[in-house]
Amino acid sequence: MYLLPASVRALPRSQWQRIATALCFFALGFSTAAWAPLIPLVQQRLNLSHSDFGVLLLGAGVGSMIAMPLAGRLAHRFGCRPVIATVLAAFAVILPALALSPSKGVLAAALFAFGSSAGALGVSVNLQAIKLESQQRKSMMSLFHGICSLGGLAGVLGMTTMLGLGLAVPLSALVISLSIMLVMMLAVPFCLKAEAPATETTQVSKVEEEKHRPSFAILCMGLICFIAFLSEGAAMDWSGIYLNTQFKVEASQAGLAYSCFAALMVAGRLSGHLIIKFFGEKNTILYSAALAGLGLLTVVFAPVWYVALIGYAILGLGSANIVPLMFSRAGRQPNMPKHIALSYVSIFAYTGSLLGPALVGFGSEMIGLSHVFFVIAVGLIGITVLNQMSSAPATAAEKTQTPA
Repeated sequence: MYLLPASVRALPRSQWQRIATALCFFALGFSTAAWAPLIPLVQQRLNLSHSDFGVLLLGAGVGSMIAMPLAGRLAHRFGCRPVIATVLAAFAVILPALALSPSKGVLAAALFAFGSSAGALGVSVNLQAIKLESQQRKSMMSLFHGICSLGGLAGVLGMTTMLGLGLAVPLSALVISLSIMLVMMLAVPFCLKAEAPATETTQVSKVEEEKHRPSFAILCMGLICFIAFLSEGAAMDWSGIYLNTQFKVEASQAGLAYSCFAALMVAGRLSGHLIIKFFGEKNTILYSAALAGLGLLTVVFAPVWYVALIGYAILGLGSANIVPLMFSRAGRQPNMPKHIALSYVSIFAYTGSLLGPALVGFGSEMIGLSHVFFVIAVGLIGITVLNQMSSAPATAAEKTQTPA
């Protein structure tokens, strides 16, 4: 802190809290995406088949589903700060363990811990973002998720660059771990401590038992996030394979599909507050879902590979603001405590993210990759219906929110 210029140190604490939250979202994308370039190396070193590795990846999904509700309760009781600090420290240890796993058993345990940490960090940083939106009356979720996407790009490109330059895997993993520790030291001091808002405490005391059961609206929010993250996982892990198998695109160019998707997703999220201000929240989700479905249908029916690239770009733009807005909506609904609602929605969301690629793989074996993409496109368009079912009356905090 004292190494920073005086003008930066003089920023109000509310500004530092936003910066800290943005850094935590960056770390979430950075730490999870840095693992992706290591996958082929680990798979080859342990001589794992695609099916064996797919089964091991299920451990990450199971760990995530177990950790998310637990992290929500801990963040509510003790504050987001200790949960975020613990999980970031865990990531700094888990990534080298993933890279250097000497056996299937160790890799399975590391993947379980990786999924648990990803789920716990996802819940805690989104809960912190929801609280900041409520406290500061600003719409910031799309911006935070855009920074998470930037972190993902930085993680993938950083690890790929280090490996491409010939840096050893242990040293590359150590650089990523040190980067996560640096983010932790900068961000954690300004993360939110435990607090019990009077409004939420009063609401919980009225209908305590009912609030622990997810309402139909909460389930719809979760399903929307599952579909959106499923499409994102399909773009990340299967777009290159699709270009290669469907259009015989060279492996060196197959990454262009995800690059187009990710670039437009980042642009859509970073400009999300302007989009929401112009269209309104409900219409933004409506138009986004229709656009995302159209993009994936363009991929499916593309006559040539560069039209498929356009489809992936449209998919990225359409998918950009769906999940951030669902998380914000879950945090504003008045019928359930924020941490419980967010845990339910996160379980759906990150299940789609972590297990989605495996589901796409299993589906492609049965009906083909194009048909799986078509089903996902129909699901994206179906979000337009689920959006109506998940809407809730605006709270006082929501009505007074302004764009960041």
